[in-house]
Amino acid sequence: MLRRTLFAIGVLAGVAGNRLRSQSRGELQRRTDEQLASTPHKSADIMALSSPDLVKILNDSGASEFAKAKACQRLAVVGDESAAPALAKLLSDDRLAHYARTALEPMPGKAADRALRDALSSLDGMLLVGAIHSLGVRRDVEALPVLAKFRQHDDAEVVAAATWAISRIWRP
Repeated sequence: MLRRTLFAIGVLAGVAGNRLRSQSRGELQRRTDEQLASTPHKSADIMALSSPDLVKILNDSGASEFAKAKACQRLAVVGDESAAPALAKLLSDDRLAHYARTALEPMPGKAADRALRDALSSLDGMLLVGAIHSLGVRRDVEALPVLAKFRQHDDAEVVAAATWAISRIWRP
């Protein structure tokens, strides 16, 4: 059974590899250039914006994932507490959660702590592990009771993340 599964995986990988090799490098580059040209927000433009303008991008339902990711990267540098609610909405997004946490971790004030703590009840899997990790990075003492409960979780990765976060918060 295992041998047949490994064979099937090998066949599928070979088909995918052949499909990619059959496209010329120029064709792939042209597609990438077209995608970047059609993006309404350019990287350099986003990296020059202030926090309120970046929050507008995060709240814009028509903004691309690229624009939202770049906005999060910029908010990691210039973000303030007013950006926390917009970033909190992204914590449940599989593709943007990491960017949102990267912006929340260095943010001054308690709004980022509250956003991460509030998100714990609605997250699971690796998104939950990431939020727990971010609380540890922020050393949020108010999260300790919730983190202690996660040490009894069914998922071993959640337990490990909660244990690490608690030790990080208590470490001098």
